[in-house]
Amino acid sequence: MSWIRSSERTVALALVGVLLLGAVGTAAALTITASDVPEESEVGNEVQSRFTIDDAFTENSQYTLRLETELNNVSWTVEKYDQGSRVEQWQGGGQEFQQQVSSDPTGDEIRIQIVGDTPGIDEYNYSNPENFTVVAIRSQTGDNVQTLKTYEVHHFTEQSQAARDAIDEAQQAIDEAGGDSEAESELDQAISAYDSGNFGNAESIANDARDTANQKEQSQQTTQMLLFAGLGVLVLALVVGGVWYYRNQQDDYDKLR
Repeated sequence: MSWIRSSERTVALALVGVLLLGAVGTAAALTITASDVPEESEVGNEVQSRFTIDDAFTENSQYTLRLETELNNVSWTVEKYDQGSRVEQWQGGGQEFQQQVSSDPTGDEIRIQIVGDTPGIDEYNYSNPENFTVVAIRSQTGDNVQTLKTYEVHHFTEQSQAARDAIDEAQQAIDEAGGDSEAESELDQAISAYDSGNFGNAESIANDARDTANQKEQSQQTTQMLLFAGLGVLVLALVVGGVWYYRNQQDDYDKLR
């Protein structure tokens, strides 16, 4: 009997341990909000974005804030606020920025501002749009580094965007045409040219693919129109023939009578 009670106590303690571990594992992470982060940016254009870490010291009262970016010509401004009032400010430059922050003596919010230029593109891949990191926000306590949030943005050049748009239009035309082997082959060539950075060729070939698909769709529509017209003529002929036959039968009946 005592063994059973001891086992029940052990099981109960184990369950409590699991619940405690679950609570620790699901502890609320720091909440970060962003503003002025563009969906995309042309190479060379300036980006100016802001980020706010709410309740910045709920997990740790002191840690090193680590910021990284792929923007060029970067300037950082990091501010600590307490109840809406700024209590500290730090500034710096470069693609990496570190600052030790703490709630001592006061502080409940960290605000980050980054200004920089959109970087160039090393490799192009139509199937995997070219993105760059606007900011990666991390916290470090001792040797433990935690990534809080990473923001990425699509970047492009005028030529690459024109080629991508042409490929998108060609794909849409092919879909609307229900597929076409010739147009799809041209589309594959356009994508290959895009991935190689030959944007002029990519745009031209994509336009050819679009035109090929449009011609097929127009041909299909013409065929359908002719089919419907033929059916219309047939129905009209049947109606006219039926009326003629009916009247002819009525005339014959009148003559017999």
